[in-house]
Amino acid sequence: MTDINSDAIRIARTTAEVNGIPADEFRLHQSDLASDLLKKLENKGYVLIFNPPYMPTPEEEVGSNGIEASWAGGKDGCVVLERALPQIARLLVIPCGVAYIVAVEDNYPEQIARMMMDEYGIEVLTRMRRRARNEFLTILKMKPTREFGPCEGTS
Repeated sequence: MTDINSDAIRIARTTAEVNGIPADEFRLHQSDLASDLLKKLENKGYVLIFNPPYMPTPEEEVGSNGIEASWAGGKDGCVVLERALPQIARLLVIPCGVAYIVAVEDNYPEQIARMMMDEYGIEVLTRMRRRARNEFLTILKMKPTREFGPCEGTS
């Protein structure tokens, strides 16, 4: 797990401990996205889950390491997401990796899907849509379309 916010890292560690997850089964890393880990983890991600700051906000709120980092997505809520998409493409194992991304309609999921296919050969499917109070959340599933052989044990 990566997060730019040290409180999020601390809370994730506590959550894992409370739920009995052994410390050797997860890694926490304070980082801006996966930037510090790209070389080490390139083409090694079988399952990625990303809940970006997706709310449209003024640009000056984006990039802090305070609590507003959890929601401040900038123009169309996509500033952080657009920075993450190339990293997601690099991290996924081809052809078996999948990524699940939380988005809202303001993020223009159709444009995200078109860009991921055009630039990275990654198909984007809508897996679920649900209203959560004042937000209409969408879960996007991303998977490479390049065929280099079968994936063991995947469907």
